[in-house]
Amino acid sequence: MNTLAILLALGASICWALAMILAKIGLKWMGLVSFAAIRPLFALLFIVPYGLLTSGFHHTGFGIVGIAVLAGFLDAFVGSLLFLVAIKRSPAHKASTLALTAPFWGLVAAVLFLGERPQLVVYVAAVLVISGAYFLAGGRDAASSNDPTLSGIPLALAAGILWGVTIVPAKYCLSHGMTPIAYTLIGVATAGVSWGLIAIIYKSTIRPLRYSWRGLGIALLTAFTSFFLGSILWLSGLKLAPASLLAPVNGTMPLFAFLFSVLLLRERPSARSTLGVLLVSAGVFLVGAFA
Repeated sequence: MNTLAILLALGASICWALAMILAKIGLKWMGLVSFAAIRPLFALLFIVPYGLLTSGFHHTGFGIVGIAVLAGFLDAFVGSLLFLVAIKRSPAHKASTLALTAPFWGLVAAVLFLGERPQLVVYVAAVLVISGAYFLAGGRDAASSNDPTLSGIPLALAAGILWGVTIVPAKYCLSHGMTPIAYTLIGVATAGVSWGLIAIIYKSTIRPLRYSWRGLGIALLTAFTSFFLGSILWLSGLKLAPASLLAPVNGTMPLFAFLFSVLLLRERPSARSTLGVLLVSAGVFLVGAFA
């Protein structure tokens, strides 16, 4: 067993989970549009120098670049939009856990679109993930509840589905010669352009963008941990060990997000929510370990 590779993958999971929880804090100090628009720009400050100093931004054609742009739009822009709205409306431990079901939906997408053969673990993971989502959404009482925090639950789940499905174009681009850092650059740059256009429209038609030094600091930190450091740690781990060994580590992300929501946001999850987090984590772990 490659201990270093597992530690790198674990570090990536911690970075991604931490960024998700910090986003809720950042949204308290900045408007959603301004917070979301500045993060890709901050991320490029780290991604571009790293790419130039390492493997470079190699690709095999503009057709592949077009696919990466589409994937970046869906993943880094639409997915991020859904998640940020969700975590603004709902408790962080619920929104982050449901968004982190992405590995499960990625496996479903691989079965549906890449022709991969479904295994028994897919069905077991589906039961766990869906059961966990049911408990996180409040169970049968949610339908009659007027709790406004529940409005973010379907958006968080939609973000997880979208992040999972975009594994299909990602695999296609990487298997056709695009370097991982090039794929990351294109995705982040696409998100930056998309959010920039939204920011211009929002500022000119609705209200001025709202910034604060504290919010900018959190935006910089989340851009560094999620878009850059998390990806670098994960890719470094993949150089040392196969993905099949490291994928189960993704199952720890909901648990880390749950822990950070308690420590940093002082959330007090109910027993039902805690059970939901554990069920989702188990489902994501199974996907990584045995699929």
